[in-house]
Amino acid sequence: MSNESKSMFPEGPNDSTLGSSSPGGRGGKEPSETEVQLYPTVAYPIEGGEFWRVLVQGRLCHNAPPSLTKRLLLKGFIRALDLDETTVKSEIFNDRMHGFLVTPIARGRIQISLGGQTYVLPRKSKSSGLFQCKLDLPKRQLERFRRLGAPSVASSNRIECTIRWTDSVTTATSPVFLADDTGISVISDIDDTIKLTDVCSRRKMLKRTFAEPFEAIEGMASVYQQWAQTGAIFHYVSSSPWQIYDSLQEFIDSSGFPSGSMHLKWFRLRDELFKRWQIIRRKSKFGVISNLVKRMPNRHFVLVGDSGEKDPEMYAKIAAKYPRQIVRICIRQIEANPIDTTRLNKIYKRYGMVVPMQIYSHAKQLGSSPA
Repeated sequence: MSNESKSMFPEGPNDSTLGSSSPGGRGGKEPSETEVQLYPTVAYPIEGGEFWRVLVQGRLCHNAPPSLTKRLLLKGFIRALDLDETTVKSEIFNDRMHGFLVTPIARGRIQISLGGQTYVLPRKSKSSGLFQCKLDLPKRQLERFRRLGAPSVASSNRIECTIRWTDSVTTATSPVFLADDTGISVISDIDDTIKLTDVCSRRKMLKRTFAEPFEAIEGMASVYQQWAQTGAIFHYVSSSPWQIYDSLQEFIDSSGFPSGSMHLKWFRLRDELFKRWQIIRRKSKFGVISNLVKRMPNRHFVLVGDSGEKDPEMYAKIAAKYPRQIVRICIRQIEANPIDTTRLNKIYKRYGMVVPMQIYSHAKQLGSSPA
């Protein structure tokens, strides 16, 4: 299929038709076809190990033509980034913008399947189409699900979860990563940590996020795979929007990074893309990471980020709060906003760091073991 046929911009100058054709990269979906997403997530023991809490997250929407408001906002976004017609009609741009332009399904009732057992979620989807819920399962039941998997190191840390929206035959399947009571969890940023993004420049960041192929940071996938072989599980925590989840997951898979739970940020096309993107980026990750550490009090955590924004300060604050659990902090040096001696001393002075902060320029400096 050609890029032109995939474009959200049909031929002709009439602005009222902007975005009326179906975006590409979605398997030739017809308008109004239901789209169901289930995001990779995590489960962990609670109540002394007698139960496991499974975090379920995903999104329901219709692949319908975008509203006039969305089309106008999209047109403004394209103009602000000064994108040429070839880029706008490209499969990359259409795929990245797709999640912003679909019609969310609010108050949808969701049922999921784990190991052949079906559960109806108590919470319906939100106005954004997103749904988030916790399922508490007896230990014996979850261990039975785990035994259904292949007897490999990788599969012993994950089970497959399938979702079915009760008003549709559409299904989606995604892994649930099992964080045992003890072990190593690697919490990794995405932008400028494993993927080149240029977060220090708003314009470059948005272009790399929406209009250019994703580019992996050299050597990081190999290091993470070595860490995974030691039994570490991964949690990718980013301020990137949930709306580009498909593209990010494809990047992680195709670049050879180990799979892991995904924790992204919800954005609205109306305001965040234009006015508050970077402000929200800086505030969204701290709570997610803190909650992950708090929920798994006996696990050890390695935090990997970069110096481009506030990862060093944020990680130091979390380490000061959970000094027994945070065993290593790794910060990739970004030339646009390096972490020099002055900045590092301020961090150590403010948070009384017990955990050393490793500053690295190349992935090979991280070694073959996470801790």
